[in-house]
Amino acid sequence: MKQLLRTIWRWFVSWNAGVIVAVIVFIAADFRFWPSILSGMGAMWGVSAIMKRRHHRLPADVSAEELVYVRSQLGEARALWKRLRRARYRLRSVVMWQTVSRLSAIVDRIIRAIEQQPHQLRLAQPFFLNEWPTAVEMVEKYVYLAQQPVQSADMAKALQETERVLDELTSAAERQLLEVLSNDIWSLQTEVKWLERSLRQSDGLRLPLSKKGE
Repeated sequence: MKQLLRTIWRWFVSWNAGVIVAVIVFIAADFRFWPSILSGMGAMWGVSAIMKRRHHRLPADVSAEELVYVRSQLGEARALWKRLRRARYRLRSVVMWQTVSRLSAIVDRIIRAIEQQPHQLRLAQPFFLNEWPTAVEMVEKYVYLAQQPVQSADMAKALQETERVLDELTSAAERQLLEVLSNDIWSLQTEVKWLERSLRQSDGLRLPLSKKGE
């Protein structure tokens, strides 16, 4: 909730800063349209970028104790990620190698996203505590069995089942990443709407000024 309020506040402040700068430049530039619009939009985006960067340095809804816990959880997740990477290089199946590479890349993105926004661990914690450790152990066992010189029917079936389940797990990890990025997606959509509104207002202002010049 605080993330939503911060985004709204950031755009409120940046919008008003842009309007003020645009008016000042419009008067100072002898009532010229384009310098005022460009200056206003530059001020708006500049203030927004500064506030956004500051908010990223100050995690929302995360105390010092929680931040220590988040870093501990991410450390464990990263250690498992390294184990998965090492196991990947011993895979002989091209299909399995592609699946594990995809899973590795997705989990890496999840970890990096939570490093930027620690409060998002609440969304990914079930995945990190359950599916992720199991997936790494499963890949390691798959590699061990696949490297054996002989295989039974049960072993071949187990390897095939592992490939199928890991593919499903990769899809689940993709959904988890989208959930972690949901705030960023919403923020981007909000920024696009504000920009569209700014452009529409700029077009509306340009038309009267053009007629006045004629």
